Amino acid sequence: MLIARYDNMLQKAVEKAFEDKELYKPMVRMAGLCRWLDVSTTTINKWQREGMPHIVIDGVTLYDKHKVTEWLKKYER
Repeated sequence: MLIARYDNMLQKAVEKAFEDKELYKPMVRMAGLCRWLDVSTTTINKWQREGMPHIVIDGVTLYDKHKVTEWLKKYER
């Protein structure tokens, strides 16, 4: 019973690590940015229209997390 519980805890930790791996990347796609900032794709699209920095390469939109952070800091109160 204890071994099964340990295996379950270990499995959950591994799954969480795979989910979080994108958080350590300097450049992310929209889904990663949404998870990182805990906002919807609608919000990201709105912010893009308002000037949030992004790069489009061969139809793939990437976000530099450092540049996005600097852009968001302009709106701090």
